[in-house]
Amino acid sequence: MKKFKTAVVLAGFAGLLACGCAAKKIDTTDVPKSPETTEAAVVVVPTPIPPEVQKYVVKKGDTLWAISHQAGIYSNSFEWPLIFKADRDQIQDPDQINVGQVLLIQQGQTTDQVQHAIKLASDTPKFVPHVEARSPLPIDYF
Repeated sequence: MKKFKTAVVLAGFAGLLACGCAAKKIDTTDVPKSPETTEAAVVVVPTPIPPEVQKYVVKKGDTLWAISHQAGIYSNSFEWPLIFKADRDQIQDPDQINVGQVLLIQQGQTTDQVQHAIKLASDTPKFVPHVEARSPLPIDYF
């Protein structure tokens, strides 16, 4: 019986060789490849983070100078032009703000913006009381 099994296996093997089936190599690990395409460069553009904005309600005796000096605002009186610029739609003259007025205080300025504001504040002439908004302003804040 053992010889018979061996003969059958050998015959099967001989049959595979004769038909060429054993000569075919089937490689099942290769994944068919799609036609070659050129890959477009992917450009990642960071989403700008909007600057943090807080609201400040003007109190009696406030000035832009005093507001910008407060901790939590800018802690530097010379940065008051940043408030003036942010609220230009409601402030005509930086010397004239009103009690109850809501100012937007923006944070996150660049070093250049802060240095420019400090320069503008330094170049601003000494305060002279006036009733009407000045036009033009003593210097170009924009």
